[in-house]
Amino acid sequence: MGVQNSKEDVRELIISVRNGDENAFASLLEQYRPLIDASIARFNSDESFSLYREDLRQEASVVFYNSILAYDLEQNEVEFGLFAKICIHNALVSVLRTLKKRSAEQLTETAENLLTVQDFEDPSSRTLERERLKSLYAVIRNSLSDLEYSVWQLYMSGRSAAEIAQLVGTDTKSVTNAIYRIRKKLRSRLS
Repeated sequence: MGVQNSKEDVRELIISVRNGDENAFASLLEQYRPLIDASIARFNSDESFSLYREDLRQEASVVFYNSILAYDLEQNEVEFGLFAKICIHNALVSVLRTLKKRSAEQLTETAENLLTVQDFEDPSSRTLERERLKSLYAVIRNSLSDLEYSVWQLYMSGRSAAEIAQLVGTDTKSVTNAIYRIRKKLRSRLS
């Protein structure tokens, strides 16, 4: 671990960073590197984590810098380290959700493309089939809430309820309830 500084030393370094001192930032970054690394390591159990490791590290460093700028030096209830840890954790959760949502959307687009690439005998049949699928996806998208649509995409990609719960950041029971609601909604809308 880097050199441990007192609260007053950390306060002085924060003020120096705010005044543009890059060495002060480097010093704080080195001191809090274990905190940043631990925050990133919390996502190691996530199989898609390895794809985003460097993105998360960069995001954590940016958020750490922003936490230096945002930290209220006048208050005494929350130490800077805890404040930075919370900021970093929340940012990493948000980044992973965004990346996973994009991955699920890309998976859905791939599935749509696979369905529409079927070898129809004439171009007009192919065009009609694409339009029918676009209409179907529009009905599905408009029938579901954002959470339900995310769950539906992941469910259609073959993920289990437990995997979906982990990916969308909720519990398995909420996912199974969402799947039930999705089925009910889609049966009524598509029948």
